[in-house]
Formats: sequence, C-alpha cells, structure tokens
Amino acid sequence: MDIALAVIAPLLAACVFLLIAYRRARKQVVKLSAQTQQALRMTMQQQQMLREHTHAGAVKDEFIATVSHELRTPLTSIRGALGLLSAMPCHTDPKAQNLLRIALANTERLVRLINDILDLARMESDHSSLQLQRCSLPELIVQAVETITPMADAAEVYVEVFPSRGETILFNGDPDRILQLLCNLLSNAVKFSPPGATIRVLTKVIADDFVLRIEDRGRGIPVEQLESVFDRFQQVEDADSKAKGGTGLGLAICRGIAVQHGGAIWAERNDSETPGRLGSSFNLQLPRLTLLEDTALASQQDGLHGLHDLVVEQHRNVDLEPLL
Repeated sequence: MDIALAVIAPLLAACVFLLIAYRRARKQVVKLSAQTQQALRMTMQQQQMLREHTHAGAVKDEFIATVSHELRTPLTSIRGALGLLSAMPCHTDPKAQNLLRIALANTERLVRLINDILDLARMESDHSSLQLQRCSLPELIVQAVETITPMADAAEVYVEVFPSRGETILFNGDPDRILQLLCNLLSNAVKFSPPGATIRVLTKVIADDFVLRIEDRGRGIPVEQLESVFDRFQQVEDADSKAKGGTGLGLAICRGIAVQHGGAIWAERNDSETPGRLGSSFNLQLPRLTLLEDTALASQQDGLHGLHDLVVEQHRNVDLEPLL
C-alpha cells in the first residue's frame, strides 16, 4: 500500500502540474492569437490607408495637371486679349475703359494665384525637381534686383546691396528657384515699404553656410505672426490682400524652396535689434560651397564638358556611308 501511494502521489502531482501548465499555455496561446489578429487588422487598415493615400495623391496630381491645362492656359490668353484691348486707342467711354482695367487686374491676379498653387503642389508631390548647379549668390542678387527695379521705381523705393567681404559666396542650387525666392522677398519688401524708403540686402558667411538678409521699412510684422506669415494664404492684415495685392502664397513658396535646398528662412522685426527701427527682415540661410568643394565641383564639370567635347569630336570624325 505504501509503495502504491509512493508511486501514485508523484503521478498525481505531475498531472496537476501538467494541467496547470496546460491552462497557462492555453491562455498564452489565446492571448497571442488575439494580439496577432489585432496586429493583422492594424496592418490591413494601414494598407488600406496607404492605398487611399496613393489614390488621393494620384487624384491630386491629376487635378494639378487639369488646372494647369484647363485654367492657366485660357487665363493667359484672356489676359493677353484684355491687355491688347486696354492698350488700343481709346474710342470707348471712360466707364468701359475702367471695366477693362478692372478685368485685366483681376485676370492677372488669378494667373498669379494659379501659378503659386501649382508651384506649392509640385513641391509637396516631389514633382518639382531641382536643376542643381554651381551658383554665385552675388550674380543672382543682381538679377533679382534688376527684375524688381521697375516695381521699385513705380513705388519710389530704393534697393541697396551690401555684399559680404572676402570671397564670393558660391553654393550648389537651382538658380531659377533661388531667383524666384529672391524676387518674392524683394517684391514683398517693396510693397510694404513707404515711398522714399531704402531696402537693404545684406549677406554674410557663417561657417559652412551663408545668410542673406532683406530689410524693409514697412510697419513691421507683429511678433505673434513672425512664423505664421509663411503659412498659405496668410496676410499680416486682412486688408493687405486688396491693398497690396498678392495671393498670400509667396512666402510659403519661399519656405518650400529653402527647405528643398537644405536651408531655412525666417522673419524678424527690425526693432528687435535696434529699438525704434521700422520694418521687418527676412533671412535666408543655405549651405555654401567651400573653396575645396568648389574646386572639386568645377573639376567635375570640366571633366564632363571635356568628355562631351571628345564624344562630339569622335562623331565628327566618323565616315558615314550613304544609305542605299
């Protein structure tokens, strides 16, 4: 009897232990199964969201193409026709001439708005590829100043450039995009500066970067709006859209271009450094080419040009037999 109990007792204990272990394992399996199903549902939801996002991106791209073709092209034609009509010798009454002037101004505003929307949409959809090349900042500043000079002359505003001392500032960028950014900032400064004011354009080198600063002499941007002015359709005051013109997208485009080039742009009040000084300043910071990087890039471009010339010369020396 004692022997039987000695044998049965361990077996019973082992069975109890196995039963407890089985129950625990079963709970773990049920729990893991629930977690797996939840993870599977989340994965399926994420895949569905990704498909919807991809579809939305495709719809957005299609919309951009439609706007570009169906709106911008006809509006450009309408603007040209209205310009011709308004420039013709006047044989209509002043009321009709005034209507033509208003129609032309509104058409130009719509064209600018559509172009700005398309620029922003391309940047967000990564369709705005940069044509990077070696750029000279002083040369681009000269081009930008020349572009906005007629606007500045009409507003009786002067632009003064203060180049940085030392070596010429070079950088790797898309000259057309940087020129667009500079023209946006300069035209903004002209619009918000009073007649007789002088806009200052300053540049300086900070380590491996350069900073370009454009100072206007306007009323100044409120401190709480120094960041929000770069948002879409943002104006410092609601009346600025009608009084100063513009679409409210220029600074948003400037920020997009700066980010594309690996840089930053921000606004400051001029009285933050000099109490009582009027106006605001916009600062653009971009990485510059060091002397070593510029030499390497120039050598690379010279090598490509030499290879191109060699290929052209080889093609010239090839005897082409007439085709029978």
